[in-house]
Amino acid sequence: MIPSGNPAQVQPAGWSDAQARFYAETIASSDYVERVVSLLPGPWPDVLDVGAGSGALVSRLVADGGRWLAVEPQPAMQDLLERLRPALAMRHVDLQVQPCTWQNLPPASRAAGLLAANVGATHHQAAPFFDAVAARWTLSMRWVVSAQAGPSTFCLAGFLPAALHGADTQPAFERALEQLGTTRQPDQVRFVDWHCRFTFADESSAQAHFLDRLGLLPGTLQADEVCGYVHRHARHTTSGCEIGCDKRSAVLAWDRR
Repeated sequence: MIPSGNPAQVQPAGWSDAQARFYAETIASSDYVERVVSLLPGPWPDVLDVGAGSGALVSRLVADGGRWLAVEPQPAMQDLLERLRPALAMRHVDLQVQPCTWQNLPPASRAAGLLAANVGATHHQAAPFFDAVAARWTLSMRWVVSAQAGPSTFCLAGFLPAALHGADTQPAFERALEQLGTTRQPDQVRFVDWHCRFTFADESSAQAHFLDRLGLLPGTLQADEVCGYVHRHARHTTSGCEIGCDKRSAVLAWDRR
């Protein structure tokens, strides 16, 4: 259930509903969950899931009869979490959706395990995020952070060469470790490779996606170069225009013994 407490806890998310749904669909059509879940503890009887998204990971990790505190400020993602209730009820899992950001976590948001997967704060505000959640778990904490030597700006950015996406290619986990300093370092860092992919209805839809995410106006030189690259390198199937790129994730692990 969504708590009706202090309205100040409810914060707008950075993503639009369309962007959030696209991200969820991309994760669902990739092998991300199968690859990453193998490096995460489970089953977790009690988990605080910060930036829960569509719940793809923790729905596989939470134990039958367990408690799942899903922190998710994005309305479309909250809807996707709510759709999991019938299946979770069959397993007697207590799903509690908390529509707030990590900066506004209610005091009672505590659990044995904590997961933060692809949360922007672990990329850009690692130390403040660590300090905000340090006392909210008792057994284990895991962060899943982008680790490919390529862009982590949006799901399919790595399909494009650096000259076209123009993003920083330093692995995000390296920035996270630098920001954490010497006193907050994880006990262990493990890596997993996976493949991100999405099938658009047609080539023009794929091209429009990249122009939108890069903020390019159709007809400009860079827009034409991006569209040309999509035309030459996309995989055309009977289902549509498939775009894919290789990814790597780092799993940062902390444990209390």
